[in-house]
Amino acid sequence: MVQLKKLTFFIIFALLLFISACGKKDENSSNKTGENTPGEFAWNDDINTSSIPDFPVKGMIGGKEVQFAYINFEKWRGSNDHVINFSLVKPEQNCGFIENFEGFTLINKGGEIKQGPFVKSKFADDPKTYTASIKQGGNRSTDTWNCAMEIESITDKTVKGKLVIFFNDASRSWVAGRFEAALCNN
Repeated sequence: MVQLKKLTFFIIFALLLFISACGKKDENSSNKTGENTPGEFAWNDDINTSSIPDFPVKGMIGGKEVQFAYINFEKWRGSNDHVINFSLVKPEQNCGFIENFEGFTLINKGGEIKQGPFVKSKFADDPKTYTASIKQGGNRSTDTWNCAMEIESITDKTVKGKLVIFFNDASRSWVAGRFEAALCNN
């Protein structure tokens, strides 16, 4: 009789333990396949404008998360280049020279970056007149990249939009989110 009570107690205890463990995630497990969990922002080789996350712009360089101190949108007279810089350092004055620039740059060489969408969905796609790069520690990347960008407004002083750029480098660098850039006529 005592053994039967002990066995019944053990079975009830084991069932309660099993039921309480159901549905819990293993916090030490990680996604080793590299696949994205639905709804989660992650590096990707195939993007479009719906891939752009709706959070304040941030990035990842060399495997480390970065925050931007300064973002500008440059319109260059003469060459008509349009450039967006996402800089980790702030210049002494708005539209001034960014000494020791580190961050991300997107350029449309000889062409405008206009209000509306721009998409280079795959790394292998031809960017035409666009280039993108990362500068860190004095080195500029030449890795392939993809991009989805939506410029929402351009005024005399600011450019507002959102974007995602992924670089096909070893550390899978990226910049993504909503931004407001100082408009600089150079």
